[in-house]
Amino acid sequence: MNPPNQQYYGQYPPAGGTPGQPGQPHPGYQAPPQGAPYYPPGGSPAPAQPPYQQPPYLNYNPPQGQPPTGQYQYPPQQYPGGPPQAPGQYPQSQPYPPQQAPQGQYRPPPAPYGQYSPNNFQAANVNPQTPAPYPPQQYGAPPGVPQWPQAQQPLQGYGYGVPPTPASPGYDPAQRAFYAPVDTSSDVEALRKAMKGMGCDEAALIRVLTSSKYDNPWAMAQLVGDYNRRFMRDLGKDIESETRGDLETAFLALVRGPLEHDVRVLIKALDRAGTDEDALMDVLLCRSNADIRAITAEYKRIKGHELLVDIKDDVDDTLFRLYSMVLAATRAEDAAPVIAADIDRHVTELQRATEGTIGANAISVAQIFTSSNAAQLHALSEAYQRKYQRSLEEVIEKEFRGDMEDALLYMLENAINRARSDAKRLEKPLYRTPRKDRLLINRVVSLYWDRNRLDAAKAAYQRYSDFRTPLRSAIKAVLSGDYEDLMIALIRERK
Repeated sequence: MNPPNQQYYGQYPPAGGTPGQPGQPHPGYQAPPQGAPYYPPGGSPAPAQPPYQQPPYLNYNPPQGQPPTGQYQYPPQQYPGGPPQAPGQYPQSQPYPPQQAPQGQYRPPPAPYGQYSPNNFQAANVNPQTPAPYPPQQYGAPPGVPQWPQAQQPLQGYGYGVPPTPASPGYDPAQRAFYAPVDTSSDVEALRKAMKGMGCDEAALIRVLTSSKYDNPWAMAQLVGDYNRRFMRDLGKDIESETRGDLETAFLALVRGPLEHDVRVLIKALDRAGTDEDALMDVLLCRSNADIRAITAEYKRIKGHELLVDIKDDVDDTLFRLYSMVLAATRAEDAAPVIAADIDRHVTELQRATEGTIGANAISVAQIFTSSNAAQLHALSEAYQRKYQRSLEEVIEKEFRGDMEDALLYMLENAINRARSDAKRLEKPLYRTPRKDRLLINRVVSLYWDRNRLDAAKAAYQRYSDFRTPLRSAIKAVLSGDYEDLMIALIRERK
């Protein structure tokens, strides 16, 4: 049986001309009636072989081997002069010229959520204007057929075919090529002098280690390396032996650099009685794919095994599923666009997974949150409010409890207003009883390496904190001594 209303590629050949030439009929050819399907001379095609069908449009890569029944089963296209065909296929001598495809003709079946259609750009084809190369079988749309515009699903590691978000400073060794070395000779001498003999000159350590000369993580790495080579010592171990408490924690966080410090925070969060979920969220959530890959690689280098294995041993199954999605590094890149159709679809899915069911579907919500960039998640929040007249934050607070609630709110608040979220994360450990100094140090040092983000967080602190005071004033009111001086220097303020 011939499928009804089947559209075919090519036109009927003209009535005249030399038989056997391209575009000409065989002897005895009679034009079929208008609207009838076309078969080559000899009647219907061979059994189990469908009529000649339109090849898939631009950039479709057919799977290897025999495709499943009913899914894009196209016979190999042949050209004059090519290899002989098997019995039952179309004659080699009868290619027909392509015609312009009608508008709206080539819509492939939509891909399920979390996957992407076979016509989307491959990860290596970063430029969305550059078409992917044709496969050896030369499948593809006829010349001049425009690609069908449609909402695309994120590609793993790249997201919508856009360039990947660069790694943060200090997370990619290739960044060293763009770093100009500095003169560290006087500073390494000052560091050694501050820790040599009886006692330690903490003020000298603060002055050198928080100098603007070492704002760049690679400059700090050069200082540490130069110190170690000059005196055949280890700067980190010297700091451990000469300082104590919170001052030691903050100094070590600086000299280790952002990447190693993140890994050390994770190790301490997972190697204790009770997981430090705050530390896990600070290091792993709302990070770029490049940063996540760098952190997991460095963790394996230091610990000798995978980060996800340690997380699985310390958290419940639902939270483990969320972190497994995060560590897969498939978040939409920062340059990925906000597509209204995708946002509306995700809003409906969120409602069905939370308020629309008895018992929230945490996995579905986590999948949407961890695969969206900040702009997309912000748009989701606004669209949910418009459609259901309820705040998405309130829905999360109502439907979830414990660590899962905290993780989802962390991602949502960061997407809605990152500066306000940073300010609140600085205020909580500062005024908590007992005060959580290690958490405060980790958060301040992470902002120290990103000057623009630090400035935004300080401005937001004065606007959104409970006491509406500058961050510098809050630190001076709560901390004291060399620890206070170091924290003031880390937020780039003067004493």
